[in-house]
Amino acid sequence: MIVVVEPGVAIKWFVEEPLRLQARSLLVNRHELIAPDILIAGVAELAWQKATAGEIALDQAEPIVRCIGLPSFISAFVESSRLRNRALALALQCGRPVHECFYAACAEAASAPLVCCDETFLAALSGEDIAIRGVPLSRIHELDAA
Repeated sequence: MIVVVEPGVAIKWFVEEPLRLQARSLLVNRHELIAPDILIAGVAELAWQKATAGEIALDQAEPIVRCIGLPSFISAFVESSRLRNRALALALQCGRPVHECFYAACAEAASAPLVCCDETFLAALSGEDIAIRGVPLSRIHELDAA
């Protein structure tokens, strides 16, 4: 099954924090994970935040950023230039930041579910009747149910 992931999910593959087991289940269950190419920037930002806040060692951040681009994590990156118009339209429709809506646009384009840590983002999408299947990471067991 093709699944779109966002940086909040991807960082949990590398860092010990709540919902890590759920995030790692996406890797062991052999889903084909895709994301907009901006995922790399998002994960790099989270790694930097965690390193500067002392949540991870400074020398842990670089391997996270290096590894996120490997095919063992993300099968394919979708060019953000292909998603930009739809991402902006979704952001204007649901009132959420454009960078978040790139993930929704990617899920829509791939007809794939979006696994996301931010349940308020998923609620904003569904509240506007945007036809994207959003699966909160906390309820990842629902991914294979449908």
